[in-house]
Amino acid sequence: MYENVQPHPAFGSDYDRFWRRYRSHESEAQELNTIESLGELRTGMRVLDLACGFGRISNGLANRGLEVVGVDSSEHLLDIARKEGRPGATYVHDDMRCPRVDGHFDVVLVWSTSLGYYEESDDAATLSSALQVLKPGGRLLVESRHWDTFGRTFDEYTEKFHNDDVLREWHRYDPLLGRQITRQELVVEGRTTRRSYHVRRYGIPELRSLTQRLGYEQVTAHDESGLPLAPTSERAVLRAYRPLKSGA
Repeated sequence: MYENVQPHPAFGSDYDRFWRRYRSHESEAQELNTIESLGELRTGMRVLDLACGFGRISNGLANRGLEVVGVDSSEHLLDIARKEGRPGATYVHDDMRCPRVDGHFDVVLVWSTSLGYYEESDDAATLSSALQVLKPGGRLLVESRHWDTFGRTFDEYTEKFHNDDVLREWHRYDPLLGRQITRQELVVEGRTTRRSYHVRRYGIPELRSLTQRLGYEQVTAHDESGLPLAPTSERAVLRAYRPLKSGA
């Protein structure tokens, strides 16, 4: 269905330059702890990391004794993931909406605001594909910024730096479509690139409704520590299960 696998413009060859260390080692360890806890993971279990990027989460989980398959549409980011890879982590260049992977998984991750960059039908395709490759009783974890909090502190302009390089972004929000529209200006080694993209800012009730329509059950919402989601939580994790009975 998606034959020509190309990275989204928001995740071009300069993405890792500005985003690789935007979270501390401590917060990264907390993310892995949350994934292990909410995913009910044990050593040797299989995890599929959709839109794995440069392997930040995949390699971290593999380092904890899990078997991880990372899927991403960017060969550039996958090269970084493989170079820094850990035993137990393998990487596949493919589209998250219809990943061609072998076997079934205990957990599927759609982590770090990886939904919303295409159309809602594409997000449904991603979650439907995840359902098909989960084992019965397997867990889906979808993580993003928590819109209830983020929407109240929305920044219209942001900057990120890497040495002398800079990424400038101008943001606006379309409440009718639930989309953040962003214009970017990248200055890398004196070269300026301009581009734009949008991302759908899902609320947890919308994601809950979508996953239930697709056939998931036992849908719950949590914060970045794995605790029940609160209005003031910074990030949100939706957990949903593939039913034990066949038919999903």
